[in-house]
Amino acid sequence: MKKLLMGAFLLTVVAATPARAQGDRPVHVNIGGGFTVPVSDVADRFSTGGNFTIGAIFEPTPAFGLQVEYAYNGLSGQDKFIPLQVTPVAAANGQALIESHHNMQYINFNGILQVHGNTLIKPYAIGGGGFYYRSVSLTTPDVGFTTWCDPYWYVCYPTAVSIDRVVGDRSSWDPGMNVGGGVTVRLGESALFYVETRWHYVWGPEFTDAQGATQKANGQYFPVTFGFRF
Repeated sequence: MKKLLMGAFLLTVVAATPARAQGDRPVHVNIGGGFTVPVSDVADRFSTGGNFTIGAIFEPTPAFGLQVEYAYNGLSGQDKFIPLQVTPVAAANGQALIESHHNMQYINFNGILQVHGNTLIKPYAIGGGGFYYRSVSLTTPDVGFTTWCDPYWYVCYPTAVSIDRVVGDRSSWDPGMNVGGGVTVRLGESALFYVETRWHYVWGPEFTDAQGATQKANGQYFPVTFGFRF
């Protein structure tokens, strides 16, 4: 899935290159990196991580642009202890340590509104939607049985299962949206430096816990990116 995401995006960038050479319309490539802050319930399970992004921007007018963008965001999980049922092989303290790692990737289709003119510094607004791929990997040194439901780990076992049923790789494709803004600084005639932040909201899958309550794995992220446009 990751290779398919990156491959589809690179094909889009390559396809855009001839349009620039022919002079049909202005086309720019952006590339950048920075840090990503999880928000709301995601922040209870994962901490701030890094991001990398690459995109192509089509500008039919000087004040409006259309962007196709791929991004990778990697976040480290917070260690968590979950309760175990008392069994001969369960951990002595009745708990199991779960270590987690999370990455969020997306392909977004955005609109950009920017100040018209050849000024040194220009603010802009950006927003749109796309497809998000989120993956969580879980590991543990412990053994035993548990009843556990965590929508942000993409697992829900309302009946007792062994820990090896919880540990593994989980992933999900979900729709999402983003909105934000930034500023560009002109560097010569053909390059811009930009600083940008956006709020991303992802609609995740639903799970039913042991009490019959529905939990949703909706996610919120705030990446801050520093990069260049050419």
